[in-house]
Amino acid sequence: MKLQHSSRLWVGPAFALILGVAPTAHGDQFIGFAQPGEPGKWALESFPVFNRTSNGDVRAGSNTVLAYFSETGITGTQRDQVQFWVGADAGYTASNGSRNNGDWDVASPNLGLAYYYNVVEPTSAYGADDFTTFWVNPTLSLEFPNGNDEGTGYGAFANRYGASFSVANYLRVGRFAATFTPAGIHYASRNRHSTDLGNGDPVKLRGGISFWLADIAAGYLVTDDLWLGVHHSYHINNRSASDFKESRQGKLGPAMTYTGFAKQKFYVSANLNFDYYHSDNLPYSNSLTMALVKFF
Repeated sequence: MKLQHSSRLWVGPAFALILGVAPTAHGDQFIGFAQPGEPGKWALESFPVFNRTSNGDVRAGSNTVLAYFSETGITGTQRDQVQFWVGADAGYTASNGSRNNGDWDVASPNLGLAYYYNVVEPTSAYGADDFTTFWVNPTLSLEFPNGNDEGTGYGAFANRYGASFSVANYLRVGRFAATFTPAGIHYASRNRHSTDLGNGDPVKLRGGISFWLADIAAGYLVTDDLWLGVHHSYHINNRSASDFKESRQGKLGPAMTYTGFAKQKFYVSANLNFDYYHSDNLPYSNSLTMALVKFF
């Protein structure tokens, strides 16, 4: 399982080019993702994000999707699987922690397609010390205009089309597991409305091409139900074909996945991220990201 969420900083149009705001930020990997879901089942998946910067700006939101996992894949067996989803990202932003100037909105209606293939099939029993499996997971996500022509708030600069592509991987050897995406790419087209940057010459801003690198969530099964480990990712926002200034951010922190509600077909993952690097045009920030998955 692997989906995207979009996220927004609270920012006015006059400062957008200076701060180098990424029109879309990529969602984290989680321990155990990039392997298939329950065959032939529907799932409701939500990806909450809470972020606070050193300036006191707060962002809270979630991309929530309805997903379907095929019974079999292209091979006609359960060695592979196809996933489809449709959803929307909604949330709240507030400047300097004040609720008086906060804003609720929808950032990115989205749909996607993911493919899972079991490159290395297990030869030993599940949970055995030498249990080994390896999956690859190409994922394509499309975003659609949200109709918001404001220059501030959660959905600012998201009145445009966008697309992202990545190939995630899942490796498990005994009680160790890692989900990792070496690289991913996102493109944000021009906004469908014009933004006045304060010079009297409104322009349709384009987010352009952004990348994320070394998005890794790896951990150890400390109990039968709990994985504990670490998450890392590095973002290069608005790298080319963009009207926004390029920005960069590296994130690192603890990660967990809990499967104790498996009988209820409910799974929980979370990462707590701390900036270990950010370019001068981004403030220091901490974030909590989660994945909540319920099969039906």
